[in-house]
Amino acid sequence: MIERDVKLQFTDDQVQRYSRQILLKEIGGAGQQKLAGATVGVIGAGGLGCPAIQVLAATGVGCIRVYDADKVELSNLPRQILYATPDVGRFKVDVVEERVGSLNPDVRAEIHHEFVTQQNVADALNGLDFVIEATDNFGTKFLVNDACVHFRIPFTVAGTVKFYGQIINVRPGETACYRCAFGEQPDDDGSGSCSAVGVLGTNPIIAGTLQANEAIKSILSLPPGFTNALFVFDLLQNSFDTISLKKNPTCKACSDPDYPYYQEAKYAKSVDACEE
Repeated sequence: MIERDVKLQFTDDQVQRYSRQILLKEIGGAGQQKLAGATVGVIGAGGLGCPAIQVLAATGVGCIRVYDADKVELSNLPRQILYATPDVGRFKVDVVEERVGSLNPDVRAEIHHEFVTQQNVADALNGLDFVIEATDNFGTKFLVNDACVHFRIPFTVAGTVKFYGQIINVRPGETACYRCAFGEQPDDDGSGSCSAVGVLGTNPIIAGTLQANEAIKSILSLPPGFTNALFVFDLLQNSFDTISLKKNPTCKACSDPDYPYYQEAKYAKSVDACEE
């Protein structure tokens, strides 16, 4: 039974809405309040961002800050599950704002009709409790990694293509970062993107859901997953594995507090790719 004092903090409707979470000893009324007071950034409202946003909103994360400048395309619909056929041609973030408000009136979607770049990344991350990097290009992934490490904001990065996916979770100053794992940003000509080689619709949905789960655990101070490790999966073979990582002592982002985080990323948006 939910404790009586929870009703002193929530309305009856809110107690009913979040009752299954409040019942968990790891969350309770205090944890649900933490979620309500948190702000999570979602960079990219595509295949990864859509399920992440839905999970965060349904769970009761108070504010979800979303950056994306794309419009919904017909080819997005098999995997970008926030959108429906009538939304084709609309800006994704406008649809996100509507869907979040409909799903949970306790949650506010703070939308931005722009991509995250070197010029706006500091403002995009300001005041966030956690960041979900959900784009389709290496430039933004490295940029968000370097900026989050610089500002000491916990974050997760995922990528999917074909039947494969990977996720890394980073606690700056404590664990290996995306740059520790992958080194220098590779050239990205789009030849390996989902628009070029395809993707199974369930792939980014699974990865984005796991990213949202890491954000929720971070807000609740629960033990993180996928830290000092790269979680990889193959949905064709139903294989799931974890590759151990170590902090790279020569990583520019982790080892140099004065590293110009805004300088490295060569932003290049690929067309109709799976996450974005």
